[in-house]
Amino acid sequence: MKGVKNLDSQLREAGTFDEVFKLVKRVVERRLGLHRAGLGLILADLPPHIAAYTAIGSNAIVLNKLILNALVSLVRERIELNSYVFVVLLHEYLHTFGLDEQQTRQQVKHLVQLELGEEHIASKIASTSLFELYPELKAIQPIPTEREAIIVKDFDSDSVSYIK
Repeated sequence: MKGVKNLDSQLREAGTFDEVFKLVKRVVERRLGLHRAGLGLILADLPPHIAAYTAIGSNAIVLNKLILNALVSLVRERIELNSYVFVVLLHEYLHTFGLDEQQTRQQVKHLVQLELGEEHIASKIASTSLFELYPELKAIQPIPTEREAIIVKDFDSDSVSYIK
């Protein structure tokens, strides 16, 4: 149970994508023995039904900026937003190891419940549709003109080499 409180408290206190991603990587390495370095994060306007994706052969996770911005205005506590980011980054990180969609969904649900418990908001996000948890998200409209994607600096900072 000590691990549950530790991860939960760290997730509650995380203030950057990098801090949340470090938690993702720690869980995956500890539970599955898998580690991958050198990933980047891009925030982009995607269709509302796509939370994120990782292109095959790419080193970048692309996170839907529209959903993220909508959640920022909807959630009551930081833990809700951080839990969403944790689940989505965990999902995409597992894809980078070659897991298909079904395997990834099962692993995400299993790992989140194992690490945080079934009642944690992250477990609810991993187990159900985000649109069921936050019905207001159904009102998100795709933006007709594409805004510029944002490359998140200092992401996956554990993997930064000594060469600058």
